[in-house]
Amino acid sequence: MILEKLTVKNFRVFGGEHTFDLTPRVIHNKKCPIILFGGLNGAGKTTILNGIRLALYGKQSLGIAVNKKDYADYLEKSIHRSKDKFLQVNSSSIELVFSYSNLGIKKQYSVKRKWTVNSKNSVFENLIMSEDGSLLSELNDEQCQGFLNELIPIGVSDLFFFDGEKIAELAEDTKGVALGDSIKKLLGLDILETLNADLSILLRLETKRSKQKQVQDQIEELEKTLLSHEHEANKALEEYHQTLITRRSLDADIQKLENLLSARGGAWAVSREDEIAKQAKLSEEKRNIEDQIREIFSANYPFAIAADFALQTLAQLQNESKCKRQAHTDEIVKKHLNSLRNSLANLLDTDSFNKVKDTIDTELVSIGKHKYALDIIHDISDSLLSAIEFSISDALTQQKNKINQLSNKLNHINKELDKAGNNIARAPEESQIQPILNQLTEYHKKIACCIARQKEYTSLYKSHIREGISVARQLDKLAENFATEEEQSRTFKYANGAKSLLNDFAIEMANRKVKDLENEFVKSFSRLARKEDVSLVASINPETFTVTLKDAAGREINKDELSAGEKQIYAIAILEALARTSGRRLPIIIDTPLGRLDSIHRTKLINNYFPYASHQVIILSTDTEVDESFYSDMLPSISHAYKLNYDSEKGCTVADEGYFWRNQNAGALTQYASK
Repeated sequence: MILEKLTVKNFRVFGGEHTFDLTPRVIHNKKCPIILFGGLNGAGKTTILNGIRLALYGKQSLGIAVNKKDYADYLEKSIHRSKDKFLQVNSSSIELVFSYSNLGIKKQYSVKRKWTVNSKNSVFENLIMSEDGSLLSELNDEQCQGFLNELIPIGVSDLFFFDGEKIAELAEDTKGVALGDSIKKLLGLDILETLNADLSILLRLETKRSKQKQVQDQIEELEKTLLSHEHEANKALEEYHQTLITRRSLDADIQKLENLLSARGGAWAVSREDEIAKQAKLSEEKRNIEDQIREIFSANYPFAIAADFALQTLAQLQNESKCKRQAHTDEIVKKHLNSLRNSLANLLDTDSFNKVKDTIDTELVSIGKHKYALDIIHDISDSLLSAIEFSISDALTQQKNKINQLSNKLNHINKELDKAGNNIARAPEESQIQPILNQLTEYHKKIACCIARQKEYTSLYKSHIREGISVARQLDKLAENFATEEEQSRTFKYANGAKSLLNDFAIEMANRKVKDLENEFVKSFSRLARKEDVSLVASINPETFTVTLKDAAGREINKDELSAGEKQIYAIAILEALARTSGRRLPIIIDTPLGRLDSIHRTKLINNYFPYASHQVIILSTDTEVDESFYSDMLPSISHAYKLNYDSEKGCTVADEGYFWRNQNAGALTQYASK
């Protein structure tokens, strides 16, 4: 099987139509099996895997227990919702083209699922399938799905299309539950179980035809009891569905009342008391800030209001202070010079004294010519000047900053007060909304009663199912007892023999396949593990499918003793062994496979698993899993790659051919191709 092309239209993160070529390409006479999808988390990698599974299996891709409503909800939520468009689309589609060979005959199939949501929010799905270009119009949707299930059983596909969760499930499975399910699907034991059940019904019918009146009476009585349990179980199921309808109707009524309550301001009424308390708290904060502002205004801050004038006045006062200090200095110097002149008159002769006197007089004249001469307007002391300098400096720096901070806080509080006041004003009177609240209370009580009835009907349904199973077992027991009697019809003999043969065949097949699986696991694990990892041998119980791990020395190993990376490698080795044991040639799709591995384990997978896992390997990875180095190592096996780019503004993903290092990789690819 080869997946050739996937086309998604308005599917989840993919807005519009996107087509992905999945066919492995031949590069220089070498077929390269790997198609690599790269994208950050949320870009749509898992959407690719889910899209392929959805195309092939529809509702079954979500699990066995999913009902039609849950499936319809999933389809509706899968329709792309754009962030930048007012009108949203109401339909989505997925188309998968693949080729499949059976008995040497290769055919191409196209599967297209399209679903639409109408004005009543009902989802309608349409499945279209063609074979070699011819539409299979004679098949309805259920028949098309059955045909697909025959081509690729969903149980087998789980071994080939898997993600990190599947790996983690196998890695942490200690009781063999997950592995047992995989092996049963691989061996087709579910088909054998169905055939066995059909044979049991045939045996009961044959036993009923017996000539033994007593046995016939017992069978008829048990069948009546079985039919009664089936009838009661179906009745309980119908009642359960009826309560679902009632509950949905109540939910709709509650939604209408909540919308009415919201329209009348109910949302504001709920928070009215909180808004009043918030308003009181904000008002108290406002008063405190206003008191702080008043205190600052009563101190030095007024200087900051007329900053230029204050600075000019301060400069004037400082200059006057300098003039006063200079005048005082001049007086002292003159006094000392005069004293010096008088002293020299007694010490020098007349000529010498006259020369010295002329020099002193000249100095006295020059002292009087200082340019600090200024009219003294404010005759203040130096201590007062210092006080004024501090007050102006404090006003223009600290006080101004404090006022700015307090003003910003006050503006914010005023806005919050306005909001709180508006919210309080919006809140209606209690008398206006109380009737609506009373109705809502009544509807919620009815919802609670519905839930209680649902639990009651569910319990009743399960009880009748259990009783019915018990009766069916009694019928089977009667058939087994009848097998020992001489009067056995030919049909009975063959049917009973077939049942025994099927049981023996299932046991023998399980034993053989388990041995093959154990051998394949050893090969795979030894190829993928690091040298320092434990050498593991897996022993699988063919009845319970529990796995016992042993080291090279035969010592049993608890799986909890393995590291997270070893558990991951163990799970991948199990998956590879299952795939090889199945004998089917199917593509492998693996989503985020390297998240819990160290670089050495990753290197092992890159070199020894991905290139050889299958003829077609689709890998969905982030840039940290398959980084630039690992991409380079894997390049000889890469057919082509896609980079998924998510646009957060538009809310959609666009795909380009290439990878995270597109330009560099293009050069590397050219270099590899030239070799």
